[in-house]
Amino acid sequence: MTRPVIQVDEKPVKWYQGMTIADLLEQMKDVTFCSVVRLNGKLVSSPKFAETLIPKDAVIQLLPLVAGG
Repeated sequence: MTRPVIQVDEKPVKWYQGMTIADLLEQMKDVTFCSVVRLNGKLVSSPKFAETLIPKDAVIQLLPLVAGG
């Protein structure tokens, strides 16, 4: 049986029941900081990462904050 996947920046990532955005970011090696993600079209900011569950078949975009002057 294959494990379900979600799409993160158009790449498949293994998903499990109870997975949060914080869990996802911890397992991703190439993400150093991300302040906002788009989860199925809705924006979620970093204070909510630990409590926001990722549903099965989710589509996620990582949106790092860009600052300039």
